[in-house]
Amino acid sequence: MPTVIEQAQTLMSEGNAAQAEQLLQQALNLNLKKNKPNDTPALLSLLGHSLMTQKKLAEAIRTLDQMLSQHQPTASGYAQLAGALVSAGHPSQAEHAYRQAVELDGKFSEAWHLLGNLLMQRGERQQATHCFANAQKTDPFGHHFAAVKQHIDKGQYADAQNICQAILNRHPHHAQALYTLAGLASQSGAFEEAINILHLGLRYSPFHISLWGKLAENFAELGLYDKAVDACERLTKFDPNNPQHWINLGGNLNKLGQNEQSLLAYGNAEKLAPQLANIYLQKGHMLKILGKREACEAAYKHCLTIEKINGAAWWALADLKSYPFSDNDIDKMTALLKSNQTPAAQASQVAFALGKAFEDRQNPYQAFDYYAQANALRPDSHFDSADYAQTCQQIVQTFTPELLAKQATTKANNGASTSTSTSTSNNPTPIFIVGLPRSGSTLIEQILSSHSAIEGTMELFNLPQLIRTINIAGAKQDTPYPAALSLFNPQALRAFGQRYLDQTQVYRTDKPYFIDKAPANFHHIGLIQMILPEAIIIDARRHPLSTGFSNFKQHYASGHDFSYSLKSIGEYLNRYLDLMDHWDEVLPGKVLCAQYEDVVQDTEAQVRRLLTHCGLAFEENCLNFYHNKRAVRTSSSEQVRQPINQQGMLQWRQFEKQLTPLKQTLGETTLARFNAYASLQSTATNLAYK
Repeated sequence: MPTVIEQAQTLMSEGNAAQAEQLLQQALNLNLKKNKPNDTPALLSLLGHSLMTQKKLAEAIRTLDQMLSQHQPTASGYAQLAGALVSAGHPSQAEHAYRQAVELDGKFSEAWHLLGNLLMQRGERQQATHCFANAQKTDPFGHHFAAVKQHIDKGQYADAQNICQAILNRHPHHAQALYTLAGLASQSGAFEEAINILHLGLRYSPFHISLWGKLAENFAELGLYDKAVDACERLTKFDPNNPQHWINLGGNLNKLGQNEQSLLAYGNAEKLAPQLANIYLQKGHMLKILGKREACEAAYKHCLTIEKINGAAWWALADLKSYPFSDNDIDKMTALLKSNQTPAAQASQVAFALGKAFEDRQNPYQAFDYYAQANALRPDSHFDSADYAQTCQQIVQTFTPELLAKQATTKANNGASTSTSTSTSNNPTPIFIVGLPRSGSTLIEQILSSHSAIEGTMELFNLPQLIRTINIAGAKQDTPYPAALSLFNPQALRAFGQRYLDQTQVYRTDKPYFIDKAPANFHHIGLIQMILPEAIIIDARRHPLSTGFSNFKQHYASGHDFSYSLKSIGEYLNRYLDLMDHWDEVLPGKVLCAQYEDVVQDTEAQVRRLLTHCGLAFEENCLNFYHNKRAVRTSSSEQVRQPINQQGMLQWRQFEKQLTPLKQTLGETTLARFNAYASLQSTATNLAYK
C-alpha cells in the first residue's frame, strides 16, 4: 500500500494540492499523537510544497521554518524555504536561507544558481557572478557535456540531442542542455523552435549570458532586430565589461536603422577594447551611413594600423568610391595580395580595392585583371544557374492571373470588406523599389525620400521573413511557397500584409508612405500584389552591361552570389528581365520601370513621372535630393549625396572587350532591348572613374 508521502506526491502530480495538504496535515497530527518524529521532516517538506503550490506563502514559510528549527536542518530544506521567501517578496531573508543551504552543502549547484539569480536581481553583480561560477563548477550533469561536444563535432546530432534530453528529464530547466538543443535547432534553420527553447531556459536562468546571446542570434536570423537589440541590451547590463556584447548590440542597432545609437555602442566597445580592429571597421561603416566622411576614413585607416592583414578595411576605403589611393597604399595592398599569409576572403577584398585604385588611375586593363582575380578568390560563393532558372520558372507558372485575382481584403471604417486599398485604415502605403543591385535604386530612393510624404528607410528584409512564415504554414499541407499562397483566403492574405506593416513599424515614423528598397523583391511582386494590393512598385533598371560590370567590381558582405562571374551575372540578369516581363503581362501598369539613364538625362521629367506613379504632387526638394541628410546604407551612399552627373553611365565601355563573356551570355536579344541607352553621352562626359 502506498505511503502517505507517496499518496501526497501522486495528488500533487495530479494537480490536487489542496487534497495533498489535507492528507499531510492528518499524517502530521497522527505523528504528533504517536510521537513519530522520524517521518515529520519529509511530511513538513511536502506540506510546504503543497502550500506554495496553492500560493499560501505565509503558511508555507511557517511550515518550512518549523521543519528547519525543530528537526535536523538540511541544505534542501533551506533552499525550499528560500524559494518560498522569494515568492513572498522577502529577498533578504531568502538570501540568508540560500547561504545557509550552500554552507551546509557547498556542492549544491541549484542553490548556488538561485542565489546568483537573487543577487543579480538586487544588482550585486560581482557576488552573483561568483555564485554562477560555483553553480557551473558543481553541476551534477556537467560531465555529460564533453560527450555532447564530441557527438556534435562528429555530426552525430541525434546522439547529442538524446543526452541533453536525458538531462532535461531529470532537470527540466537545465541551462546548458537547453542552450545545446537551441543551438542544434538553429543550426538546422529552426530558429522559431530555438527561441522557444531559449525562453524556457531563461525562465529558470534569467541572467544566463549564453542563453541571452543565443536568443539575440536567433532573433537576428529572423530579422526581428528590435528583439535582438533587447537581448543585447540585457547582456550589456549583466556583463557590461565584455566588449563583444557592445559590438553585437551595435550590429543589431545598425540593422534596425538606429545609426547614432549603434555608433555609441561601438564607442563603448572601443573604450573596453581599443586594440580590436573590427570595432573601428564597424564604426567606419556607421560613420559612412551618417555621411561623416572624414571621421569614416579615419576609422578605416586606424583599423589598418591595428591589423595589417585587413582586406576588409582596404575595400571599405575603396567602397567610398572617391578615396584617392596613394602609391604607398597600392604597394601595401599588392604585398598583402601576394602574401601566402593572407586568407582568401581578405585577399579577395584587397584585389577588389586594387581594381578600384587602378580604375581611378584610368588603367582599365590592370583594373579588370584585379577585379577578375578578386572574383576568383571570393570564397563560399555558389550560384547554380539551372536551379535559379527553375526557381524563376516556378514563379512564372505559379503567379497566374487566376491566382493574382485572389487579393487581401481590407476593412473600411464601417466594418465592410473591400479588396482594393487600405486607405481607410491608418496604415501607410509601402513603396517597393526593386531591380538588380547597382542599377540606380538608391538614387530613386533618395529622390523619393526627399518628398515630405515619403519615409526613406533602408533595405528591409521583412518580406523574405514573411515568406518564411508562409512557407512553414504551407509545408504543413505539403505545399511550399509560392504555391502555398493558393491555400489562403483574402482575410488570411490581409493578415499577412498587416503583419508586414506591423513589423516594419520600427523603421519608420508617421508619414503616409514609406520605402522598402530591397532589390531582390522583384521575385516577390506577385506576393506583394496579393497581400498589399495598394502597394506601389518601381523597377530600377539600367543598361545590362553597366549593371553587370558594376556588380562584377563590387564586393558584397553577403548574398548576391551571382555577381562573382560574368556568365552568372548575365544569366541572373536575363532571368530578372523574364520575371519583370511576366509581371508586366499579368499585372499591367502595376510596376513603373525607372530607367537609370533616363533619370540622369532628364531628371525633372522622370521625378514627376515617379511621383505621379505614387499619386503624389511634385515637390522641388525631390530635385535637390543631394541635400537630404538621411542615413544612406548602400554602396551608393556617397554618390547620392552629390548632384546628378553622367560620369558613371558608360564606364563599362572602357572594359567592353573584357566584358565579352557577359555580352555573350546576355545575348543579342537582351542587348537590343537597351540599344537606346548604349551610346548615350559617349562624348558628353569625360568618363571619370568614380
